Formats: sequence, structure tokens, C-alpha cells
Amino acid sequence: MIRRTLLTAVLLLTAVCSVQQLRAQEIRDRYVARHEADGTIYHTFPVTLFEREGSGDLTFDITYKTGRDGRATLNFTYRMAEPLPADSVCFRSGTTRIAGRVEQLYIEPERRMWVHRYSLSTDVAPFYRFFDPEAEADVTLYSGGRALRYGVKRRAWRSYAPVGFRIFEMIRCNEAQ
Repeated sequence: MIRRTLLTAVLLLTAVCSVQQLRAQEIRDRYVARHEADGTIYHTFPVTLFEREGSGDLTFDITYKTGRDGRATLNFTYRMAEPLPADSVCFRSGTTRIAGRVEQLYIEPERRMWVHRYSLSTDVAPFYRFFDPEAEADVTLYSGGRALRYGVKRRAWRSYAPVGFRIFEMIRCNEAQ
């Protein structure tokens, strides 16, 4: 009787874990795709995976169009107590780096904080390796010689990284056609 109860509990736990894994990899509600004559535009919805004590969170989204020059656009937003313009950024996951000079979209006040929105045009190739749930990830903003590090929210990263990986795996498969 005890063995049977234990076996049932183990099977139930395995089923719950399997459902959670499948749920974590569901991507349909995490991006949009629009087919056009000269390629397909993929856009990931904004996700908040990084934080900095005293500043808040960093949210980003990615846009990529197939059939073009292999460039993706990484847009990101962060908040600060004062306006602090960034000149470059580095998104890091393990040994994969997505970095470069940024274009300022806007800086504007919102309540007691300043909202900063930037864009980075970069090669799409690193995105195929970036979303590794086991990797250490962070973002470093550079502003006039200052480096501001945003650490990863581990739980959010482990949940979203398989989704990001699947999205870019899907893009790669569709581009290969």
C-alpha cells in the first residue's frame, strides 16, 4: 500500500513537472510574426529579466526581419532617479555577448523616475545562443565612462530562456527554407 501511494505520488510529481516544462516553452503568446513580400518580421514582446538595486528593472524586446541584412534590433527600457544617457550596452549570457553603441529613442520623466528607451542594431547570430537557462546573464549599461550592471532575475531567466531559445530556433528553421 505504501509503495503504491509512493509510486502514485512520484508519477503525479513527474506529470506536474512535465506540464510545467511544456508551459515554460510555449511561445505563441510571446511573439508576433508578420509575413511581407520581402521577408517575415518577428517581434518578441517586452520581457523583464534584469534588475539593478536602486534603479529598478530593465525590459527589452527584439525585432528581426528575415531576408534582409541579418541585423536584429534590440530595444530596451530602464528607469533611473535622474536622467542618465547611455552610450553603449552589453547583454551577456555565458560567453555570448550582444553589445554595441546605442541610439537614444527618448528620456522622459514618469512620476519620480526618468524612463530611458534605447535601441541597438546588431547581428542576429548571437541571439541563437543567448537564451541559455543555465548561463549566468547580466546587462551592463555604459554612460560617460560609468558602467552600471543589471543582474539577472534567476527565476525569470530560467523561465523565459527556453522560450527565447525556441523563438530563435523557429526563426532559424523558417529562414532555412
